[in-house]
Amino acid sequence: MPSILDSTLLSTLPTRALLGRLLVLRGLLAAGWAAGIAWLHWGLHITMPLLPMGTVLVLLGSFALTTAWRLRLDAPATQMEFLAHLLVDLTAFAVLVFFSGGATNPFVSLMLVPIIVAAISLRPRWVWLLAAVAGGYYALLLFVYQPLAIADPVAAYGMHLGGMWFNFLISAALIAYFITRMHAGLRARDGELAALREKQLRDERILALGTQAALAAHELATPLATIQTTAHELATEFANDPEIGADCQLLEKQALACKRILTQLAARAQDGTPHSISLESWLAELVTHWQVIRPDVHLKTQPVSTRREFTPPEGLEQAVLNVLNNAADASPDDVELAATAQDDVLWIDIADRGAGFTAEQKAQTGRVLFSGKPGHGWGMGLVLTHATIERAGGAITLTERADGGTLVRIQLPWNPSS
Repeated sequence: MPSILDSTLLSTLPTRALLGRLLVLRGLLAAGWAAGIAWLHWGLHITMPLLPMGTVLVLLGSFALTTAWRLRLDAPATQMEFLAHLLVDLTAFAVLVFFSGGATNPFVSLMLVPIIVAAISLRPRWVWLLAAVAGGYYALLLFVYQPLAIADPVAAYGMHLGGMWFNFLISAALIAYFITRMHAGLRARDGELAALREKQLRDERILALGTQAALAAHELATPLATIQTTAHELATEFANDPEIGADCQLLEKQALACKRILTQLAARAQDGTPHSISLESWLAELVTHWQVIRPDVHLKTQPVSTRREFTPPEGLEQAVLNVLNNAADASPDDVELAATAQDDVLWIDIADRGAGFTAEQKAQTGRVLFSGKPGHGWGMGLVLTHATIERAGGAITLTERADGGTLVRIQLPWNPSS
C-alpha cells in the first residue's frame, strides 16, 4: 500500500520545474504570434484583425505575469492548477487561430503541444479531457473562422506550404526543448521520492531499534548492578595483586560507565530539555567517558578555539562516540579529535590511520547497514550517527587522508547560547 508521502508527491507537481517550463513556452508562443501578425499585416500587407488578436495577446501576457508572480510563492502546484494553465493556453491559441484562417492556418497543429505536455505531467483522465477539448476546438475551426484576405490563390498556397515547413521546425524545437527539460524535472522528482522512501525506511528501522534498546536498558539495570558490586568486591579483595587487582578495577570502571549510559538514557526519556554547556567542557567530559570505555586507545586532542556555551543536539554525544569507536577499531594507536566553531558552523573532526573506506562503502554510509569489521559489528554505528546529525540539520563527510587513513567531519549549525 502506498504511503501518505507517495500519494502527496503523486498529486503535487514540482512547481518551478513544470509551471516554470510552461511559462517559458507561453512566452515563446506569444512572442511568435506577435511577430507573425506584424509580419503579415505590415510586411505582406495582409489585413489582420489587430484589435481582437492584440487583446488576446495582452491577456495572455497578463496571465504569464500572474504565473511568474505565483511562482514566487512557496506553494505546491496541483494537478488541477496545471490543467487550468494548459486549458488557458489552448483556448488562447484556438482564438488566435480563429482570427487567422482557422484550420487552414498551417500552425493549427501546435495545439498538440499542450496535449503532449499534459501526457507526461498529468493523470490520464486529465490528458484525455484536454485532448477532447483540443479536438472540439479543431472541429469548430474547420467551419467557423475568419479567412485571411489573400487575393492571389497561388501566393496563398505557397505561403501555406512555407508555413507548414516553419511550423514543423517550431514544433520539433519546442518538443525537443520543453519535453526533455520536463523529463529532467520529473526524474529529479523521482530521485527525491526514492531518497525520501529510503530515509523513511531507515528511520523506521532506527525507531524499532530505539524501542528495543529502551527495553534492553530496563532489563540490564539489575544484572549490571550485580556486576558492579561484584567487581568492587573483587577489586577490594585483590587490591594488593597488581595483575588481578588492575583487571578488577578496570571491570568496575566499565560497569560504572555502562551504568552512566543507562542513567543518561533514563534521564533523557524523563526530561527532554537540553542543557547549555561550553564546547570545551562538553568535549572534555566526552573524552573522559570514552577513555574509560576504550583505555587501550591513544587519543590526540586539540585545544578548542572557543569557550562559548552551546546546546548539544540530542544524541550528538553518542554519534561522536560511534565515530570514535570506528576510528579506534581502525587504528587504536592513532586517533585524533578536534572541534572548531566559526560563525554559525561547528565542525568536529575525527581522524584515524586505518585502511579507510572503499568507494562502495562511502556510497552506502548512512544509508544501509554494513560493517567494516566482519564478525565484530552490527553496522548500526554510522547509520545511527548519520540519522542523528541529519536530524540536527548537519552533515557528515568522509575523506581520505594524505598519509593514509580517514577523516570524518561532522558539520552542525552552531547555535551558541546567549
